[in-house]
Amino acid sequence: MSSRRKIIFITAVILQAVVLLSMIAKQELLLKHGAKVILKCVPVDPRSLFSGDYVRLNYEISEIRKGETESEQKKFNDFSEDDTIYVALVMNKGDRFYSIADYAKTANELNNNYNIILKGTVDGAYYALRIRYGLESYFVPQNEGKDIETDMAEVSAEVSIAEDGRSALSRLFIAGKEVKFY
Repeated sequence: MSSRRKIIFITAVILQAVVLLSMIAKQELLLKHGAKVILKCVPVDPRSLFSGDYVRLNYEISEIRKGETESEQKKFNDFSEDDTIYVALVMNKGDRFYSIADYAKTANELNNNYNIILKGTVDGAYYALRIRYGLESYFVPQNEGKDIETDMAEVSAEVSIAEDGRSALSRLFIAGKEVKFY
C-alpha cells in the first residue's frame, strides 16, 4: 500500500470514529443536561418477533384532539402528516406528570411563554394529531418485556429534553418505581 493510500485510509477511519463519538457525546450530553420531565404512558402491545424484547411506549401527549373553537380548528388544520410539531409541556397540578399546554409549527412561537418544548413529527392528522417523539421504543433484556406489558397501565417515563426540543428516554418506571435491568 502506498503512503498516499495509507494516509487516505487512516483519515477515513479517524473521520468515522469522530462522527460516531460525536453522536454518542451528543446523546450523553442531552441525557445529562436536558430538562427532565415525567410523562404518563398508555397501554400498547409491546411485542415484536423481529426486534426482540422491547416496550412500545405510547404517551398521553402523543395525541392532540381537534379543538372546538374556530381558531383551535384552524390551528389543528394547519398540520398534516410528517410535519414537524413543537409541543409546550407544563406540569399537571396535583401530580408529577407533564401535559401539553400548547403546540406550534416552530419552537419560536412557544419560547416566550413556555420553558419546556418537545419536538415531534405528526404521524396522522384526522380527528386528532398523532405525534411521534422518537421516544416510543425502549429495548429491554430478553424475557423482561412481558413483565412490563402486564403493568403497562402504571408505566411512566422520564425524558430528557434539550433546549432545541430534541429528547431522549432517561428512565422507565412502573408504579413509581424505576425499572432497572442490570
